[in-house]
Amino acid sequence: MKKFRYIVGIIGALVLMASTGCVEKFEADISDLMTEGLVVEGNIISDSTVVFNLSKTMPLNFSEDNKDAFENYQDVYAELAVVGSDGSSYPGFWWGRGRYRVEIGTLKPDVAYHLEILYNGDTYQSEPQKPMACRGIKELTFRQPDLSGPVSVHLTSQPSDSGEAEYYLWYFEEDWEVRAHYATTDLFVPELKSIIHYDYPPVAQGWCYNGTDQILLGSTESVTGNQIVGRTIQSIKPTDHRLSVLYSIRVQQRNLSRMEYEYYQVRAKLNNEMGGLFTPQPSELPTNITCSNPTRKVIGYVGCNMGVAHAQLYIPEEEVVYIDYYKCDAGMEPTGSNMDKYAAGFQVADKVESDVEWAKVGCVDVRSWQANPTGRPSWWPNPYLYYKEEPEYDGF
Repeated sequence: MKKFRYIVGIIGALVLMASTGCVEKFEADISDLMTEGLVVEGNIISDSTVVFNLSKTMPLNFSEDNKDAFENYQDVYAELAVVGSDGSSYPGFWWGRGRYRVEIGTLKPDVAYHLEILYNGDTYQSEPQKPMACRGIKELTFRQPDLSGPVSVHLTSQPSDSGEAEYYLWYFEEDWEVRAHYATTDLFVPELKSIIHYDYPPVAQGWCYNGTDQILLGSTESVTGNQIVGRTIQSIKPTDHRLSVLYSIRVQQRNLSRMEYEYYQVRAKLNNEMGGLFTPQPSELPTNITCSNPTRKVIGYVGCNMGVAHAQLYIPEEEVVYIDYYKCDAGMEPTGSNMDKYAAGFQVADKVESDVEWAKVGCVDVRSWQANPTGRPSWWPNPYLYYKEEPEYDGF
């Protein structure tokens, strides 16, 4: 595609981390009947290091009287292990704030595995299940049908000949590179109250990361060919600086059982429609975890998989239309001292002897876009532009 670039002169949740790195916010309020409940998050996955998160449910009528209990809802100290029907066992190790790391070896397809938790004298156990096979991702593609419209990312799964409906969960991570309009070697450092000269432009290039908290679900129940084709994973506005240089999205796909799929469906409904007249209660969430004490409530569903499918897609700026609305003319700085200019959102764009030009900080310093000047991923195809080796960055 021909390269286009437009310059326009205008300018309380429970955080549950799944075992393979996904973070989702589960915002369901808990009724008074569930003050002794346990929330379990995580999955059993072959040949991987997984993390299980344990937390305590809190009552809906939270007040200052039980503030300490609410603030410590993740302080769950337990014994935890993944156990196989063949006698194999993979113990969990405390990792802080209710998190337990488990190093899981190669699972056997004919062995059933379950999670076992000993907590406050009670035993919690997930339903033993044989690991589900991993369906691969056939391809990731991107489209921008309208040259002034969003860029969308689409996923197609590998076809299945099983004859049975398949259920999927997807989540993704994003990385992107940004570059400043001015590659300046002189910066005003407020801590020193002076303009400092550097051997190279220290903040003209950087990298951003987003570990999304969004979980996407899909199934082939009513799909011809028993294959997911062209599922939209992400949509990016053409003015988003993710598209300004190079963008990467890394998608992970995990197969679900029908029951686990229904669990995530209900949980998504709780997150999206919390407080509605017909909103389900957390106690109505499907679960495959039971407790030896029937008075204890459990929220969570532990899946078991032979693996997780991965796919990555790069979107270079020259293959899409990126519309840059950010005006970067130097010489438009406000009056006042250097500190006044810095406080007004400006930074040095150029300096020749005593002649100093200023521009908006977003045109000079990629940190203003939440980018890390030394945060280049080891697998990133673009090199550092201004120096041969990875810089020593003091953060000013």
